[in-house]
Amino acid sequence: LGCRAEGRPPPLLSWFRGSRLLREERGAPTLRLHLRQVSAAQAGPYTCVGENRHGRHSRSLHLHVA
Repeated sequence: LGCRAEGRPPPLLSWFRGSRLLREERGAPTLRLHLRQVSAAQAGPYTCVGENRHGRHSRSLHLHVA
């Protein structure tokens, strides 16, 4: 999964599954979340958040595993 954000100052990018933080990085323009051996247990909502002192923006997706 990929997430991209721009801002000044550069944003903190974070990936969440529900309320659980999975990965974060400050100042990178993109943040990838690699899911290995995807199973039904990994299905559900994932959210990428970009934030800096000027605000916060997020995008969510729901991963379906067949």
